[in-house]
Amino acid sequence: MRYTIVFLYFSLALACFGQSTNWSLKVDSASIFSSPRFTDLNRDGVMDVIIGGGLEHQYTQHAVIAVDGKNGQLLWEAPSRSQLYTSALFQDITGDGIMDVFIGGREACFMSIDGATGEILWEFWKEKNADPRKAGWLNFFCTQWVEDQNKDGYKDLLVTNGGDYLALPNQKKRPAARIMILSGKNGDILNDVSFHEDRESYYAPHTIIDSEGNTKIIYASGGETVDGSLWSVDFTDLSKRKMKISKLLLKDEIKGIILNSILADLNGDKHDDLVVAHMSGKITAVDIANNRNIWQKEHEGYECYVTPSFGYFNEDKIPDVFTILAFGSFPMYSSFKLIVLDGKDGSTIYSEETGFNQYSPGVSADIDHDGIDELIYVHNTLIDQEKFTTVNQVRVVDINDNSNYFIGIVRPGVSMASSPSLVDSDNDGKMELIIGTSSLPMEGFDQYSIIESISLPYKDLNVSWPGYLGPYENGILKK
Repeated sequence: MRYTIVFLYFSLALACFGQSTNWSLKVDSASIFSSPRFTDLNRDGVMDVIIGGGLEHQYTQHAVIAVDGKNGQLLWEAPSRSQLYTSALFQDITGDGIMDVFIGGREACFMSIDGATGEILWEFWKEKNADPRKAGWLNFFCTQWVEDQNKDGYKDLLVTNGGDYLALPNQKKRPAARIMILSGKNGDILNDVSFHEDRESYYAPHTIIDSEGNTKIIYASGGETVDGSLWSVDFTDLSKRKMKISKLLLKDEIKGIILNSILADLNGDKHDDLVVAHMSGKITAVDIANNRNIWQKEHEGYECYVTPSFGYFNEDKIPDVFTILAFGSFPMYSSFKLIVLDGKDGSTIYSEETGFNQYSPGVSADIDHDGIDELIYVHNTLIDQEKFTTVNQVRVVDINDNSNYFIGIVRPGVSMASSPSLVDSDNDGKMELIIGTSSLPMEGFDQYSIIESISLPYKDLNVSWPGYLGPYENGILKK
């Protein structure tokens, strides 16, 4: 059988955190890099789970997986030519009252899927036997909705296409990325603008509203081994293809800015500020309204490969920042460090060496109701150096009393880039923690992934950052 449903009903008494596993779904021949997103696909009143997966450069029948949030049963799956790693967006374009799914990933893979049936509605690259790279199309990154651009009654998609998947680590000359707007209805290209500085990009653009009510696009350039910059451009100028008048917000002379930024008001001026994690290991808070740095924290010898998250980890009302740093230089890292930085000044609140191959963002919530958030992430542990064998388990870190504990089942494999997500799927006032982890072929296991729901016992849990890119799935924190 390709799919195995495992029901595990047990309870663990752990520090102040009782929990049980609701369900888990095993998916063969898939690797999960996407973070879970939620919508009710079968009209039963329970939020279902949609997550991307698949194998790099390989066709797979189950690149998009839709899971019944009530019992873990597979609702449907959709195929892809290559791995889908973006997190899903939703919009009903079929008119049946059920949200349809929009998701993308490697090698120009981007598609819309009928949420009710799993049928592919449209694909960006339709050629089955042609290489999209030869036509200038590279990878798609996380997407954001923008208002209806072609007046067809549907929201459209803002996305970056870039990142040459065949480039060697030290290859300096790389294809320029492009910012695109795709029709939500049929995937047609509504706007396609190459980066004005002729640079590659892995950064997902996002929109902000400035103090004058104008919409701006934040985008960035560079890669793991190539320097880059952070830019802002008026949406109207982007629509007119005037990328050259973009405003420089930040430049990194060493490596690029590849991770999604996150936004919150850090200086009390009622405007969102930008927190940027550099590949070179720096973390910078940028006052966009005044085009200046609020603070910058360097971490010598480390690089950052984990999208930062927000939480409230001290007693002030300013959101703090946490991420995981990797010691070494891409693609070789020897250790990983979890850090929490004070959102006010960038000083270190918490730091510890942690896990193995840690690339998954975390979430935050005040579990024990003491006014200070706990940090929750999937912790990978190397248990056999020679066989390169790893296991993973959800870990909770209490910054307030410097304690930590594990929840859920110890499973083979890793959480590579998939963030856990907190969601009250059935509206009973209690949160479920949804995680996606994968085995690795080199570990000697069959290739498979596990999608799991862990039930949390507390009602009215105060959640600050519930999943990848926050409460609104656009990187913005509003408290």
